[in-house]
Amino acid sequence: MSYDPESNELHRMSFQTTDSATETTYPELLAAAKSNRPVSQPTSTPGISPLPVVPREDESGENSSSAYRGGNVTVVYNGTETIAGRETYRLEIAPANEDMSLRSQTLWLDTEFLFPIKRQTSFVANGDDYEYLVTYRNVTFNPTFEPGTFQLDPQEVPDDAQQVQFNTYESRAALADAASLPVPNPNMPAEFELDVASHRSTDPEVAMLRYESTSTDTHYRIGILNGTRNTTTGTPVQVGEYEARQTQTNRTVRISWSVNRTTYYVSRFPADTADDSTLLRVARSVARTT
Repeated sequence: MSYDPESNELHRMSFQTTDSATETTYPELLAAAKSNRPVSQPTSTPGISPLPVVPREDESGENSSSAYRGGNVTVVYNGTETIAGRETYRLEIAPANEDMSLRSQTLWLDTEFLFPIKRQTSFVANGDDYEYLVTYRNVTFNPTFEPGTFQLDPQEVPDDAQQVQFNTYESRAALADAASLPVPNPNMPAEFELDVASHRSTDPEVAMLRYESTSTDTHYRIGILNGTRNTTTGTPVQVGEYEARQTQTNRTVRISWSVNRTTYYVSRFPADTADDSTLLRVARSVARTT
C-alpha cells in the first residue's frame, strides 16, 4: 500500500516480474573489491581487517569493476566499521566513466548477511546534484513474527483506494497484450535487442520498452504515457505527421510528442554514441506503428 498525504489517497500496488534482476549483487561487489586486486585495494590501514576472498565464477583477473545502472563502477574495500552495533564491510564505489548519473556511493555491508546497514549516495538527475544517506538501526535478521502480524484488515482500506500494478515482460507482444496504451513495434538498429518491457497500470498508465546494444553501453528507451506531458520545449523536429521536440539533459537525448492525450518519447543514452538521425528514424518508426 502507498499513502499520499497531500491528496489523502491510498494506493494498492502489486509487483510481478518475468525475468531475473540483472543488477549487481552485494556479493559481486565484494568480489570486485577482493584484496588481491591492487586496483581495488587501498593503502592498508593499521587495525583494519582484510577482506576475505569471495568465490566467483570467473577468476580471470579482471576484477576491478562491476556492472551498475548505466555503466561500470570501480569498487574499493576500505576495511570494517561498526554501524548500529553491527560489524560491516565498507565499500567505496565510483563510476568508471563520467557519463553515469552516479557520482559516488559508500556501502556498509553487514559482514554476516551482506545487508547494507548504511548507504551514502551522490548522483545527478536532470542536471541537479543529489545526495542521500540511509542508516538502519535496531536491525534484526530472520526474526519470527506472530501469524497475522502483516495482515491488512480489509475494513481499513478506503472504498476509493486505487490499485496500481507494476509488471515487466520479456517481449513487446506481451506488453502490448497487457497494456491499454498503443505499444509500438519500433525499427531498431541491428545491434540493439530488447532488454525489458514494463508497464504501470495507472496514475498514469505507462508502457516502456528498453533496448540495449550488444556491443556498447548505449541503450534506447521508448515510453508511452497516458496523458499530455510537456512537449513544447526543445528543438522542433518532424516525426511523421507530428511536430515533436528534441531535448538533451545529462547526456540523454530525447524526442517527445503528444497525440490524442497520449505522450510518446524516444531517448538514447549516452547522447553522443550516434548521430541524431538514428534517434529520429527510431522515433518515426514509433509514430508509424502506433
